[in-house]
Amino acid sequence: MKFNKICTLLLAAGLLASCSDDSESWNSNSSATVSIEESEYSFKENKGLVDIPIVVDGELNGPIRVTVEVAETGDNPAMDDIHYLITSKSIIIPAGATSGNIEIYTVDDDEINEARTFTLTIASVEGATIGSQSSTLITLKDNDSAFYEKLQGTWKMSAVAGGTAASWNVTITGYEEDESGYDETLYLTGMMGYSWTTATLQYQFDAATQTGSLTLLFGELFAEDVNFGLSTNMDVYTGTLSGNSVVVSGGIEGTWDSDFTTITFENTTPLYLWLFSTGTTSFAGYYWYYITDMVLTK
Repeated sequence: MKFNKICTLLLAAGLLASCSDDSESWNSNSSATVSIEESEYSFKENKGLVDIPIVVDGELNGPIRVTVEVAETGDNPAMDDIHYLITSKSIIIPAGATSGNIEIYTVDDDEINEARTFTLTIASVEGATIGSQSSTLITLKDNDSAFYEKLQGTWKMSAVAGGTAASWNVTITGYEEDESGYDETLYLTGMMGYSWTTATLQYQFDAATQTGSLTLLFGELFAEDVNFGLSTNMDVYTGTLSGNSVVVSGGIEGTWDSDFTTITFENTTPLYLWLFSTGTTSFAGYYWYYITDMVLTK
């Protein structure tokens, strides 16, 4: 159902683009050329909507239309409308613009596979000529063999907050493969029903035993400069309570199931959301909520 809905939306966008340009007066500057910006692109298959820039060389005194075509390439080819979707294979670049974009939506198949490839080529242009870079190789890299990436996405979180059952739509995000923090840190946003809350998760995985865990870390900024109606705005930090002592070190460990549809955090240690005066280490003496029984499900 979700896949069909996306297809319908993209098809509709294509129809809008294709039926609005019949009466256009195309660019007449004969020196104008169009090319694909790069010879290669690489995206993770769970990336979602991405742009392939089509760049213009030379000035335009009218719009141009660029039409592309795709072809399966390599030992493990990516197939159009299966492994990726294109919003429209024909775009209009207006006079005065220096580029336009071919929009591609990558499809996450939830399967472990080798990288898939296809080529995108400028097939024809109205109002300009095709430049030297007319084709690009696009690689769709698998994300499902990387557990760090497989955990990312939207989840439903159930918990007991302040003694009352609650649930929120939350999102786990992380770093790109070439960024510091990849395979180490994830972020959980949306707790308490607010997009501006962020819990920091430490990711650990043992390749030898194929087991791993997440730790919701204490002492991390959860929300910044929040107006709770107190004398000053507050920063919120994660922690717990030990006897009468505020604890902001350590964390709560969570584990995921074999099909990555459930993450369960141990419930013997409550999560407290401690309030500190904004921008200081001055504890306000309050907590926002304490939370137990945290479970994430897809």
